[in-house]
Amino acid sequence: MLYQYRKDYEKVTMGLLSLIDSLDNMDLVEQQLNWYVENDDHHLWLYRDPNNNWTGLVGTEERQGQLLIHQIICTPGEHKQNTYNQMLNELNEAYPKLKIVASLANRRICLEWENQLRE
Repeated sequence: MLYQYRKDYEKVTMGLLSLIDSLDNMDLVEQQLNWYVENDDHHLWLYRDPNNNWTGLVGTEERQGQLLIHQIICTPGEHKQNTYNQMLNELNEAYPKLKIVASLANRRICLEWENQLRE
């Protein structure tokens, strides 16, 4: 289940953000977190699996009738595409009027999600 970022999720969020290769030090992780927190159209969502473990994170931006996926990550060992699909399904339900689109880095994940919707 997706949970919108709150201050009391900060440590978990920073841990998940640190899994992003380009955020290779904690200063960059903190800058990224602040970028989401300080902008009203930017949101962080944390994913909690059925065993109640934090296993994923999605960073989004609402823009011109679209929900842009900036980051989507899972913890190592997670069934990634299944978890990505679940996170994107929940976002789709939370934002029924917005079209979900991906950044170039996340295009493959979103294409696979769209394909499973058609099946």
